[in-house]
Amino acid sequence: MVRNLTFLFLIMFIGCEMNSKQVIKPEKFIFEEVRFDSVSKRLIFKDFKEDSDIKNMKKIINYWFDNKIKTNGFDGALDAKVNNIDIDKLKSTNYFKVSINLAFEFIEIKENSKSKKTYNVEASEYGEIEGSFSINDQENLTLNLMHQALNGVSKKLSDLN
Repeated sequence: MVRNLTFLFLIMFIGCEMNSKQVIKPEKFIFEEVRFDSVSKRLIFKDFKEDSDIKNMKKIINYWFDNKIKTNGFDGALDAKVNNIDIDKLKSTNYFKVSINLAFEFIEIKENSKSKKTYNVEASEYGEIEGSFSINDQENLTLNLMHQALNGVSKKLSDLN
């Protein structure tokens, strides 16, 4: 009897796992390091309406800026301005769509030579889910697109520098 119950519970557990499979898996991103010829760096956010997605994007940008934007100069300062964070979501019964647009302005100022370099970088990402999906799938898609957009900024900066 115990074997039959164990076998029955095992089949139920496997069946539940198959039905609750996630559509979107969280991805791991490895951002490239970007180096600027300056001594100090500062991150500046424009005023954005504060919702949970904007707060998450700000946390991701802060982490990226603190860990992947490096300074290696003897003079000057780097100002990184986040000019735009636009996250649009569209949801219906069997459809979920997200688009993310980022706009940065990086300004390198050399005090001794009075020179100034400006880099304007934009990135856009888009994703959608159709069919049956969970709230967790929506959140994973949104977070993955946030990371992809920032990864696009990193790659564009690496090409410019």
